[in-house]
Order: sequence, then structure tokens, then C-alpha cells
Amino acid sequence: MPAFDTLAPDQKAVLQLLLKQGKTYEDIATLLRLDATSVRERALDALDALGADIRGAAELDSARQDELADHLLLQQTASERASTRSFLELSAPGRAWARGVSAELRPIGGDALPEIPAEPTEVAEAFGALEERAVARERQQSSSRLGGVLVLGAVGIVIVLGVFLLVRGGDDDPADPVTQGASSSTGQSSGASGASGATSVAGTDFPQQQINLEPPNKDSKALGYALLAEGGFSFLAEGLPASNMYFVWLTKGSGKADALPIGFATYDKDSKRLAGAIPALPEGSDQYDSIIVTREKSESPSAPGSIVLRGGIKQS
Repeated sequence: MPAFDTLAPDQKAVLQLLLKQGKTYEDIATLLRLDATSVRERALDALDALGADIRGAAELDSARQDELADHLLLQQTASERASTRSFLELSAPGRAWARGVSAELRPIGGDALPEIPAEPTEVAEAFGALEERAVARERQQSSSRLGGVLVLGAVGIVIVLGVFLLVRGGDDDPADPVTQGASSSTGQSSGASGASGATSVAGTDFPQQQINLEPPNKDSKALGYALLAEGGFSFLAEGLPASNMYFVWLTKGSGKADALPIGFATYDKDSKRLAGAIPALPEGSDQYDSIIVTREKSESPSAPGSIVLRGGIKQS
């Protein structure tokens, strides 16, 4: 059962008013004839319950966790939001807690939920790898053109890693996997890298690797890149049509059968880029050998839709 469904009725009602209807604590207080502090306490208690089992939650003091809760519930001023984002960029426990709770809130919050920033070093690594790959691809295309047409400069792909709100993960106990999908919770990766470079998290056992995401249609200009490490992965892509319905799956071989749903990716309409981060892959992920990104027609897809990007995973 999704954790959201286990909340008290009054807590669920407050969260729905905040995220589905865009109300403020003060709006709800007026509606229910309560004081705003009581409304906020109900909301914070609800998020405490949703994030109680997330690894790293114990490292956050109550004031900081309340700050993150206000951030996820869209109850901060512009300056407060900026301050909270700065904290998240530097705090792994903070990001883990915020991502896990955000995943549980996605069924009612959807695209209104704030983006959780990625770790700066991860962004820099993915950014550099994408640019190198784009340059290599352009050179390869240039060398095959008839007449030896020279290309003046290589076209670099500029992609900034945004987060997900797609999140999938597990807690410290491999025997108690966390369910995922449109309503999921996640924790910080609990794996450790060995001498071989392999990682083991919640039933995963993949070597750390860089994955090219290519479109199945050769006429497509879409291009993507994924980094798989520490039991999770992040990816970036551009050249895709604007849509809020891109979904990420793990699959076996080239088919779609028995695909394992991960969650929705975030499309930035301003930059025209798709990005996502999954801090911990689900248990049993090591049975899959491909990552696919699909474009869906439903907010709750039961099977993969049209594949727009695909990449192979190296097994350990």
C-alpha cells in the first residue's frame, strides 16, 4: 500500500488542498476555521510519516526537515526557496529525504512539486561527457559526407541535470523493498563500491558505467546520456518534443515485455531538455539489461509506450 494511503484522513485532506488546489496554510485555516499553525503542523506531521523510513532522515534536525517540508508543499517565499535549494545542493541526506517524500506526493502534486537539485559533481561529470559525445558524433557524421564536405565546428549538446521526479529506491533492509511507480518512496543509496567498481544496492549489482541513450528512429535528433553508479543513475537528453509524459523503464533485451517501471522524467520547456535522477534502483534491477525512455499517453502507464531513447546496461 502506498504510504500516502496510510495517513490520517485530516492529513491527506490538508495535503490535497495544498498540492492539488494550490492553497496556502492560511487559506486552509480560514476554510476549516483553524489557526494556520495547526494546519501547518498537520501537513508537517504527514510528511514526517512519509519520510520516516528514508535513509538519512535521522541526520536532519527537526527544523531543517520542517524547512524541506515547507519547500515540497510550496509554502516558501522566493528567498526561502533559494536558501533551501542551496542547502539541498550540499546535503545528501536532505536530497534523499526530499526525493523520497516528493515521490510519495507525486500522485497528488504532479508537476507542481519543486525540482530537487542534483549533486554538483554529478552534474559536471554528465555535462562534460555529453559534450564529448556530441563532438564525437558530429565528427563521425562529417567524415561520411559525400565530397568530403568540411564541417566548421562541432555542435555541442548543452544539458543541465534537473531532478526527478522520478525517483525509485530502497531502504537499508533488502528484505523490505520500497514500492515505486507513480506513488513511490525512496532512500539514499545504501550500496558500496568494491575493487571491481561494482555496486550493490537493494538487489542491484551493476558495474559503474556510462550509458549512451540512442533513439530507435535514425531520423530522430534526440540524444541522451546516463551515468550508472552507486546503485542509481542520472540521465540527460535533448532533441525530444515538449511533453510531460516521458517515462523511464528497465527492460530485458529489445522488447517491452516485463518492463520494470521507474517513473516520470522532467521536461524543461524553456531549455527543451529532459533530465532525471534515480538515487537507488529497485530490488531485482540486476535482471534487466536495458534502459528505455518512452512517451506515454497516460499518467499511470501499465506498459511502455513509444520508445524515444534506449541504452544497454553492462552486467557485472
